[in-house]
Amino acid sequence: MIGTYSRKGLIIGVSFLFLALLFPKVANAIEMERISGKDRIQTAVEVAKKGWPNGSEVVILARANDFPDALAGTPLAHQENAPILLTSSTYISSKTAQEIARIGASKVIILGGKGAISDSVERHLKEEMDLAVQRVSGQDRYETAAKIANELDTYDRAVVASGEDFPDALSISAYAAREGYPILLTTKGKLPASSQKLVNETSRNYLIGGEGVISESVDNAIPSSERVSGSDRFETSRAVADEFGRKDADQLYVATGFDFADALAGSVLAAKTKDPLMLIEKNYVPNATKLFIDENGVKSFRVLGGTGAIDQYVGTELSLPIQLLLVNKQRGIPADYVPNVREPDVPFPFREDHEKRNMNAIAVPHLEELFQAAEKAGLDLYAQSGYRSYARQKAIHDRLVKQYGEAYANRVSAKPGHSEHQTGLAMDVTSPDVNYGLVEEFANTDEGRWVAQHAHEYGFIIRYPEERESVTGYKYEPWHLRYVGQTIARYMKDNERVLEEYLR
Repeated sequence: MIGTYSRKGLIIGVSFLFLALLFPKVANAIEMERISGKDRIQTAVEVAKKGWPNGSEVVILARANDFPDALAGTPLAHQENAPILLTSSTYISSKTAQEIARIGASKVIILGGKGAISDSVERHLKEEMDLAVQRVSGQDRYETAAKIANELDTYDRAVVASGEDFPDALSISAYAAREGYPILLTTKGKLPASSQKLVNETSRNYLIGGEGVISESVDNAIPSSERVSGSDRFETSRAVADEFGRKDADQLYVATGFDFADALAGSVLAAKTKDPLMLIEKNYVPNATKLFIDENGVKSFRVLGGTGAIDQYVGTELSLPIQLLLVNKQRGIPADYVPNVREPDVPFPFREDHEKRNMNAIAVPHLEELFQAAEKAGLDLYAQSGYRSYARQKAIHDRLVKQYGEAYANRVSAKPGHSEHQTGLAMDVTSPDVNYGLVEEFANTDEGRWVAQHAHEYGFIIRYPEERESVTGYKYEPWHLRYVGQTIARYMKDNERVLEEYLR
């Protein structure tokens, strides 16, 4: 589909993105479809149209602007083969009413009490639309979740997630629905009695989220429990996908991790198609998600929600997850992450076999082309340091801290897990004129000037430019090259962007 050039320098189609046209050496064609409406209510309608084109006898109705009563609803919706539609608290949206009519439903199940969805909405459904209405509600969100669980068919396992925030419950929702597990809710410090009763009756319980959202005391109160969590909502989303996802899934749903509505409506569709659903940021696909995409070879994506929730450039990052990893002081990668590396055919100023002679395989041919061009220009360019394992980065950083103090070490060296070298996408280069050192003086050599002028032609950026320390977090390093791809590197050079700004 025809698109336009974005600020990130890629052609973005309206519905599908075919990156092979732009990156024949990097990415196979991927498909990306955005399911969205002008607001959350209409996005839920569009999800229903996509998943239930031939209608359904039942519709689940939840409040559009608050999450508590709806969090546990996905397993019930999946059991009933029903979409989740959204409404305001006091009146039913015309778009929602029209979709209920299109679906041909004879029954609506309302999630939550009259404080969530009022009597007036219920009366409209019954009297104006001639629908059977069932309300599932309790005294609070925790009891409502337990009441929803009682509507499910027989189960022997359950999921427990925070009822005080929505991300973790939404991350597990599609998987729980697919397996028929109820989603029970808890506070951080105490498991409510309504949830306690049900977890006592199951053979296995999955606790979703870290101790920052669900305490150890709650974990101890849950029999036969297994905690599935990450360091934040996005890494928990990845941990859930690893634990429960199909290993052969080739499609991924993504939704914002900062609001509940799009992921809620989309979770039932993801359960229906048996695909994973993961949470992402509005302007960035988290590293945990990117690594999942790469490791699982995902080529098809459904983005839930409009550009107000997830920006229009998300396809760039979904299609090129590794070369657009952002690794800096704020964003890291797992200690056990090891990229696919090999040694490029370029000169090094040392002979010994060492891991730093290697580079991520996707960047190797482009580095070789860069060095071939430098040689044709009569330059003596050398590669000094490429891939660096977590363990080696830790040893380097620890040594610098010991010698110069932590403040200086953090300015010139990344903490382990936060080094670009661990991605294999970085290569430090040098020349004989600076005795093969990694020093600022390299910028004043013929080789340094050539690299600054031509690196982008081969897909590389100078990752830490002069006078950009306030953005990158690191002092000027004219020797540090990072592979991002030719189109992106050209765009960044033309617009004088650093990677943090490009991915913002």
